[in-house]
Amino acid sequence: MRRHRDRSRKPPFNGVLALVVVCVLFFALFGRQAAEKMLFRPPEPSYQRDAGFEWIDGPDGERLNAFWASDDPDAWTVLYFYGSDEDLGLAMPRLASYRLRGFNVACIDFRGYGYSKGSPSEWGFYRDAEALYDWLVEVQGIDESKIALHGRSVGAGVAVELAVRRAPAGLILESAFRSAFHAVLPLNWVPGDSFENEAKAAKTSCPVLILHGEADAVIDPSHSQALWEAFGSERATLRIFPGAGHRDLAEAGGVAYWSGIEGFLRSLK
Repeated sequence: MRRHRDRSRKPPFNGVLALVVVCVLFFALFGRQAAEKMLFRPPEPSYQRDAGFEWIDGPDGERLNAFWASDDPDAWTVLYFYGSDEDLGLAMPRLASYRLRGFNVACIDFRGYGYSKGSPSEWGFYRDAEALYDWLVEVQGIDESKIALHGRSVGAGVAVELAVRRAPAGLILESAFRSAFHAVLPLNWVPGDSFENEAKAAKTSCPVLILHGEADAVIDPSHSQALWEAFGSERATLRIFPGAGHRDLAEAGGVAYWSGIEGFLRSLK
């Protein structure tokens, strides 16, 4: 009887393995929920839609609201992707500042934001960005070699992915994070991460300007330091602005912020 009982016992390793699997699944689920809560926060529309906006059809049938302004067809075109709690109306001051400096600008309300239909998601955001980019190139006839991307916060993740899928001349990342899980969890081994900007850096080829506020309490500046190292100092420039937080980089940076961006864009080949 004793030998029979000994043989029927399960090895303790199986219990440990089961516990590890449960822990990994817990952290993956927690990380995904925390990341989505941080990254997808569409506000009520902050503006009234009028004839100054464009409707663009997304690749999966979603109707997307976009803004496009061009005063000079030969000027550089900047595609701006805003943060998680903004929309086109809140992005207008940034777009206006670009226009005052002689740049063409384009921006899109991600699905579920502003007047765009659908529900927010990582892959949905990527498709929306592609739809805007392809619309500019194929419908508006914009030269791809004169397109630069500017993404802020979650918009930086969209810009990185678009730089992988397309061939922009330059990439500006503002208040960016290494990945969604890195932004909410101090763990590198949890599966199911999203917006994996650091891992995608090597898949891009254009020059990169990385901007971050030294006093950013949402995304620590160390994220941009890690991104700068991932892109490589030979094609990436990192600028940290003293006293600037997560949402006020342009205001706190002032002249230095815009002179850095303008100098970067004018230097692109």
